[in-house]
Amino acid sequence: MNHLIFVEGVSGVGKTTTTVLLCDKLKNMGYKAVCYLEGDNNNPLDPFNGKYPPPMPLLEFYETYLQCWRDYVKSQIDTDTTLILDGTLLHHQINDLIREYKASDEVIANHFLQLMCVIKPLKPIIIYLSSEDIGYCLLQASISRKQPIPTDAKIAFWEDRKRVDLYVLERLSVESYMIDIDVGWDIVIETMMKCISIKALHDKNS
Repeated sequence: MNHLIFVEGVSGVGKTTTTVLLCDKLKNMGYKAVCYLEGDNNNPLDPFNGKYPPPMPLLEFYETYLQCWRDYVKSQIDTDTTLILDGTLLHHQINDLIREYKASDEVIANHFLQLMCVIKPLKPIIIYLSSEDIGYCLLQASISRKQPIPTDAKIAFWEDRKRVDLYVLERLSVESYMIDIDVGWDIVIETMMKCISIKALHDKNS
């Protein structure tokens, strides 16, 4: 299995937890799996090493990511490693595009369309973790991280971020699966494994 698995979703839905659990599951099954978590400074698909990007024009931001991803594809095309990434695709990049460039939904979607063309040889799959109650997810995450209780404004921001995420996903020609986290982690991981198996079957038959 040669896959690039993006684990996505708004803040607090458990991307890091599921990324680690999924990586462990695949390794226990005998696959070569590696995961990178939010903020890791050695993530090969993050040209800014887990930090905020320095001030730069929007076109330079685009090209920095495109070149980073081109380089990674060249280095991995003949390997059998499964790379699992926590928030590397939508989560951080959309935050940067909104915060630094006030980018519209269309501009954001076009950026990811270009990235998907670059990364296509690695057979990417996007797993989007979702919950009906984003406010509760943020509250639970804040408690576990010993952070301030989320404000109404923060909850509203992440509810809108989910809208942007889904807008982008609808426009990408990459297989993506939305999984409800409210069913419990064991079922979430089991569902993720089923999604990966379906993707592998599609790749084999294509």
